[in-house]
Order: sequence, then C-alpha cells, then structure tokens
Amino acid sequence: MSALLMTLVAGLAAVQEPAGVQAFEPQGFVTSVTVEIAAPVAEVFDAATGDVTGWWDHSFSENPAEMVIEPRFDGRFYERFEADSDNGSLHARVIFVNAPNQLRLHGPLGLSGRAVDLVSSWQLDEAAEGEATRFTVELHMSGEIDAELAGVVRNVWQHFIGARLKPYVEAGCHLAPEAPCSAFAD
Repeated sequence: MSALLMTLVAGLAAVQEPAGVQAFEPQGFVTSVTVEIAAPVAEVFDAATGDVTGWWDHSFSENPAEMVIEPRFDGRFYERFEADSDNGSLHARVIFVNAPNQLRLHGPLGLSGRAVDLVSSWQLDEAAEGEATRFTVELHMSGEIDAELAGVVRNVWQHFIGARLKPYVEAGCHLAPEAPCSAFAD
C-alpha cells in the first residue's frame, strides 16, 4: 500500500461523526413486477412513454403541466410544474432504450431528496400471439432504504403498471390522451 493511501486510510479511521450527523446503513433490494396488458407491444410502449400524465399519478405538484418520459438514449423523465416554467423535477434519466421492448431509467423518481440509487428496467414481450404484452419492471435499489421503503416502492410500481397503465391502455385512453380516461372515472 502506498504511503499516501495509508495516510488517507488512517485519517478516515480517525474521523468522528460531527454533531448533527445521522449515519445510515446502506441497504438494497431487487424485485420485479409483471403485468399482462391486452394490447400489442409497440402500442403499450408508446402509451408508457412520451406524455405520461394520463396514467402516471404520482407527482410533486398537484396538477403538473407535463409528465414526460423521453424514450431515447439520454432522454429524461421529467415533471414540469407549470406550463412554460423552469420549475419542475427530473425524476430519472433514460440510460438504455431498445424500443419497443426495453427501457431503463436511472434516478430517484419520487424519492428525490433521499440518498437512493434506483434503476428501473422495463421489458415488454409479446404474449397471446401478439394480442397482449407482458410488461415486466425490474427494480434495483440501494442507499438510504429499509424494508418498509422497499415494500412501498414495489407496491407503487404494481400500482403504476397494474392499476394505472393497464386500464389506461385497455380502455383505449392512450388513443385520445387529452380526453378524460373512462378507466379512472369515479
């Protein structure tokens, strides 16, 4: 070991936590959610990306002007709070796309402000001889999390894909996204 490295290691070992600092033990989890949606793969991919305000119902603002997943390499998943405003949130970056079968997002999504690292990998496969899509989201998360938060994240993704995207597509709401979606009528 070099003298510089030994000095750094010794210095780090001697550091005490300053007052007001709360340490956490980094943890992680891996899980997946799979839902079958009665529509072809390309149609589901198109509905799940681009303007997602019709089905994505978790945001930082009460009524976001935009919620967009840009389905391209280095695209963004962002929320704009008000039209023509620079106020908003970058939920994630698209780090991999092979449309219409795969998309990978890297970012905290709704956990902005926490020390977390989340990769959400989407896999869309043909089911029912092309009449349906098997949509799988695999989640890899590490950082400032515990078992309760891991369960919440998994449940939220079950909600997004099973209770929001699936009925949105199956009711045909993606074909007229500016109209109210009958799948979510009270």
